[in-house]
Amino acid sequence: MSIKDLFKRAKEKTTSNVQPICTKTWQYYSWNGKLFEQDLIVACIDALARNIAKTELRAVRRVNPEEAAVVDTSSDIAKVLKRPNPYMTQYDFMYKIASLYFATNNVFIYPEYDGTHLVNLWPINYETFNLYDVKGIKIAKFRVNYCHEYTIPYSQLIHLRNHFFADDLFGDTSTKPLNPALELLNAQNQGIINGIKNSALIRGILRTTQVIKREDLEEAKKQFIEDNLRASNSGGVMAIDGKFEYKDIESKPYIVDAATMKEAKDKIFNIYGVNEKFIQNTYSSEEYEAIYEGKLEPFAIMISQAMSSILFTDRERGFGNEIEASMNRVKYQSTKAAVSVINATRELGLFRRDEYREMLGYPPLGPENGGNDILIATNNYSADEGEENNGEY
Repeated sequence: MSIKDLFKRAKEKTTSNVQPICTKTWQYYSWNGKLFEQDLIVACIDALARNIAKTELRAVRRVNPEEAAVVDTSSDIAKVLKRPNPYMTQYDFMYKIASLYFATNNVFIYPEYDGTHLVNLWPINYETFNLYDVKGIKIAKFRVNYCHEYTIPYSQLIHLRNHFFADDLFGDTSTKPLNPALELLNAQNQGIINGIKNSALIRGILRTTQVIKREDLEEAKKQFIEDNLRASNSGGVMAIDGKFEYKDIESKPYIVDAATMKEAKDKIFNIYGVNEKFIQNTYSSEEYEAIYEGKLEPFAIMISQAMSSILFTDRERGFGNEIEASMNRVKYQSTKAAVSVINATRELGLFRRDEYREMLGYPPLGPENGGNDILIATNNYSADEGEENNGEY
């Protein structure tokens, strides 16, 4: 299917054999944007998307599970993974799908082909989504910006989903778990803003000690402000006529106590699986490792499997072809920690040369250059054993 066929405008009238499978279940709306009015939500999603965007997608062939994969650099799939479409770098592409994933719990990616060659990968930023059944074939209909509607066979879509427990095909789009915390944070912000506005409008009450005409009262108020409440009154002393009494009003915004605010923030952090240090980039290696294990690596596994199942045929996957989400640039580990691991394991023969290079942030050598050799310290062997140490130090 060409890009013209993909983005062909859907007709207003549909044939009688096109019926929704379940309108109430398989009709979805993307979030209306209010979620992104809350700065903490934006910070959580942005922090996750920025770190996931460092993931490197690459086509590989893994013939033997015990050997390192051979990286493909020349096929059409390998080239598209480097530049998914004319408008996105690989970083942009990964950031886009990660932010959509954590904001809407459903991400759809359309692979565009020119004949049999992959030419583009398109993330679909939809407003509404419906799934129809046409003679046993599932057809996805998207409504995107400017009220355009497009139809795509569901089997051709790469679909990522989050909170995948309520529906048979899609992630849960409900934001109800976030609503209590968001309402509390919004009330806090509004209270501070309104308190500032009120303090700028009402400073006190000027009360008369006798009955005077309304026009005289208004004139007295203006004169009082002119004489006492302007910046030119640098002495800070008020002079009040005996006919008036002035009572100062102290306007303070209502502030939610620190413990309640922490509880509200922790609810949001728990849902997104992050913490304040991760958002502010003040984490230690152990703290980053926890988020890496809990959020970043699962996303890499998910996108690797989802893209492999669509971009490769069953036969190609049978020969070991897959899309690998390399985490070399994502996993946080100081050089000191990597050296400690190397020193602790070099006599045990646990790692290959390329695995040690990966720990230090270097590219793999490949099997043809000894990258698959297991490194074992030579002092583990006696000279008369006569054993050949492949890849010894």
